[in-house]
Amino acid sequence: MKNKGKFIIAFDTICDGWQCALDEDGKPHPTLYDSEDDAMFELFADAISMLENQTPKDRKENGISKEKFAKMKKVFDGGSGDPEQMRNFLDANPVCNYNDEFIIPVEEFISGRKAIFGSEGLKITGEKL
Repeated sequence: MKNKGKFIIAFDTICDGWQCALDEDGKPHPTLYDSEDDAMFELFADAISMLENQTPKDRKENGISKEKFAKMKKVFDGGSGDPEQMRNFLDANPVCNYNDEFIIPVEEFISGRKAIFGSEGLKITGEKL
């Protein structure tokens, strides 16, 4: 597999399962990152950007205090923060992961992945990239 060792940012939906960026035809077309740290930087930057576009009142209604948001920005440090600290911050403050995204190795990503529990046991549906 030519993309082995690369990472993508994905998200999960109740109806459609795992998703990632799409091309103009609606087909999966994620950005590939060389490392999990590179992907974490992008995920964290996107979350801060989305939260910056909210009013302090909106952030507070969503469980993000001024202090928590200030700490998030400090961890990001204008783009020079440590990805491990970013990861730890989001693990401790999942409400700050604005789009509920996660990082996964490209070879493990299954577009539309859903876990279905039935009489035959667990079945995983979806398509590999």
